[in-house]
Amino acid sequence: MTSLVFERSIVLSYDVFRARAGWPLGKVAKLEVLRRLLPLFLAVLGLVGFVSFMTPVTSSACIAVAIGIYAALPLPRAPAGVIQPNPSPPVWGTDLIGFLVGVPFLALAMIGLFMSEWTGGRWMVILIIPGLFCVPIFLIAVRHRTSWVRFFGNGFEFADMGMKTRVRYVDLQSAKIREWQTGSALVRAMLSLGSLTRRKVALLSGTDHSRTLVFTRKDGTEFAVSSEVIPDLQRILIGMDRAGVDLPDGFGERERKKIRKKRQRLYRGSSETTVQELSPREQALKITAILEQAKLDKAKSENHQP
Repeated sequence: MTSLVFERSIVLSYDVFRARAGWPLGKVAKLEVLRRLLPLFLAVLGLVGFVSFMTPVTSSACIAVAIGIYAALPLPRAPAGVIQPNPSPPVWGTDLIGFLVGVPFLALAMIGLFMSEWTGGRWMVILIIPGLFCVPIFLIAVRHRTSWVRFFGNGFEFADMGMKTRVRYVDLQSAKIREWQTGSALVRAMLSLGSLTRRKVALLSGTDHSRTLVFTRKDGTEFAVSSEVIPDLQRILIGMDRAGVDLPDGFGERERKKIRKKRQRLYRGSSETTVQELSPREQALKITAILEQAKLDKAKSENHQP
């Protein structure tokens, strides 16, 4: 009875949270949600069983299986050439916070429900409310794990919670530069919760301050990427200029002229047509090579610094 009530409460909180956010999950994201909710259920079951109906060996086995499931499930593999910022705190840190919030509170709530004949037992059930705050914390971790962006010659592909969206530069209404002051890790977590809708998705760096490139599609959907995580920002701006999209506000006229001159040198005559006719796979490989070269150049420059 106790485990059934706990399982239903977890499923209900997940469904309500997803319905309010209007936030569909991809196959990879669903597996990541399972990676966290199933160990949560087993850990709480082991603690509740330890003080009620399980032997110490059985309850310890439940906790051991919970740890094994979390560690054994395969991590999602991002495609080649994608940009995936390093969140702060890291994904494992966010998961640890979720378990530290969920396991104690939910276990105490279930113990109070199981020992309802005790005077304070019924009041302990209220602890299920703070315990369920672990669900949005886990969803933040899942979002960091399953979200990325990949740039092509004529656009980009954005993955949010495993749901992929391909956007061409010609489909953009505008692009602009926005300054983000994230401050602490708590503020960054709140920003992640505020972008749970598919109409506004963002990949922010783990720094306190971020200069973000915001793309707005013609249907109003916004895609934001921290410029600090883009190794070759100039290449992206050249692709936007080729597609006839105005460069983001915040770039001076001198920078615009510089980008257009470089575009003319790179794509002159028939070479521009050849690049535009590349397949998405070929464009992805080309961008991957550019990103790897940019990382190598950056590493060399850092090694040569005194």
